[in-house]
Amino acid sequence: MKNFVKLFKALRKYYVYLVIAIVGMVVVAGAQLCTPMVTRRLIGMITEGHPDLAKKALVLGLVLLVLYALQAIGQFFKSYFSHYAAWSFIDDFRCKLYSHIQGMSMGFFHDKQTGQLMSRITADTSNLEPLIAHALPDLLVNCGIFVGSAVILFFINVKLALFTVITIPLTLVFVWIYSTRVRPLFKRSHEKMGELNAVLQDKLSGMKEVQVFNKQEEALSEVRATSGEHRKSILGALKRGAVFNPLILFTNNIGLVIVMIAGGALAAKGEIDAADIVAFTMYVAYFYQPMMSLGQIFEQIHTALTAADRSFEILDQETPVKDGTVNVPKEEIKGTVEFKNVSFSYNNGKDVLKDVSVKLEAGKTLALVGPTGIGKTTMVNLLVRFYDVNSGEILLDGRNIKEMTLESLHDSMSMVLQDVFLFHGTIAENIAFGAGDVTREQIIEAAKTANAHEFIMSTEKGYDTLVGERGMRLSGGQKQRISIARAILRNSPVLILDEATASVDTKTERLIQEALDKLSEGRSTVIIAHRLSTVRNADIIAVMGEEGIEEQGTHEELLSLNGKYAALCAADNV
Repeated sequence: MKNFVKLFKALRKYYVYLVIAIVGMVVVAGAQLCTPMVTRRLIGMITEGHPDLAKKALVLGLVLLVLYALQAIGQFFKSYFSHYAAWSFIDDFRCKLYSHIQGMSMGFFHDKQTGQLMSRITADTSNLEPLIAHALPDLLVNCGIFVGSAVILFFINVKLALFTVITIPLTLVFVWIYSTRVRPLFKRSHEKMGELNAVLQDKLSGMKEVQVFNKQEEALSEVRATSGEHRKSILGALKRGAVFNPLILFTNNIGLVIVMIAGGALAAKGEIDAADIVAFTMYVAYFYQPMMSLGQIFEQIHTALTAADRSFEILDQETPVKDGTVNVPKEEIKGTVEFKNVSFSYNNGKDVLKDVSVKLEAGKTLALVGPTGIGKTTMVNLLVRFYDVNSGEILLDGRNIKEMTLESLHDSMSMVLQDVFLFHGTIAENIAFGAGDVTREQIIEAAKTANAHEFIMSTEKGYDTLVGERGMRLSGGQKQRISIARAILRNSPVLILDEATASVDTKTERLIQEALDKLSEGRSTVIIAHRLSTVRNADIIAVMGEEGIEEQGTHEELLSLNGKYAALCAADNV
């Protein structure tokens, strides 16, 4: 009920469309409730031998035509406006869900698969449509039809009406059993669908590896197994749900049998005439119609509430990285970065960083070196606030970065990573991705500075060439230079380079290094590198080990210590 109320409140913007839809349904229901009265009147006139029967029948026929026309008009308003409200709300809700997810810190994504999150944004939100467009309006109108037909039944014949309601308690018992036993099964089927999406996304993203290692059969087996689990879970839920409708139908048919027997007995006593029996039978169908609809309505409600539960499970999570309040324009940031007694661990495990302190003056270069998994990338992630420190503080121009808005903090920084991510679009769009409104001339100038212009112009459509998903149509070195051009165009005072020249050939490395040297001019630069030859000119080299930063200084100063850095240089032939 909690999530149902939250969902209903979120629908507030579209109440007016739902009201129009409900009015349309009320018109339909009202017209339906009136049609048996027309039939009753006609039969009454026939049995009475009305002298002007042909003329009266024509009038009644025209009345019936108007009622059917009202039903058609009401049905249009119901169908269009309920679906308009549903899909408009789902559009808003999807965007709200995505916006919330992209605002979460990186810790949120550690145990989440992309396919699972996609399933919650797309499939789960789609399952809200039957609730909004069908179940809620149908439930309200069916209640109206139920009450209206009950009143008319008692108006026609009280005794016969009392026989009609005998089976209602049994129906309510079935509804309660369904709501408590079947809904959890539908929730499980939604979870299985999310798992299937996750497996599909994983296999499709890694299709190159699947093919080159001849793992097609294993991949297909995993997809088949996950799909089979979803099939079993949904069929299990539907099987139990399928028991519900026949039970309701059987219960209602028992009611009709009772009405037929009792109606015959009352007619034999002369307590009810033929016209009333015909009308009564028609209204009994309307009376039981809402009961028949309950199965489908409750299935839609439970399916939708299961989806809502999964959606609100995401929306109710708060990111531990809270936005600051100080908005510092990029132009005012000098770029002095300082880590002061910083300690950090992932999920309260072993400390990755312990009491780390280092200061980078504006416009200088800090190189982080050391073995893999020692915390170099973690320091960068803390600097951009993908995570927050457990203790200590990180300062930018003397201000704790927690005080800054995330937007202004990120505006002050550009990143060039080893694993470059390019979006499916043109080369120009990817270069301009982080820079806002820029001209084609600025894009070209940035590409030239990044030593990328020559290879771009050799492509099929130059700057308008599509790079493919994740930039698959470009080589590693080409993607690196696109990333450097992106950082040049962004023009931020702090630059982060994480293994930016790794895994490329010597010629490409030279081109990339030349571009990086141009990019680093006048900026505070943090470099993560395994090749010590690329960092020997850094103003500060911090050597990281199990205890945090074990040595720091210039290349010459560290060599003179004849310690860990000197050993690394000897091993790397620097």
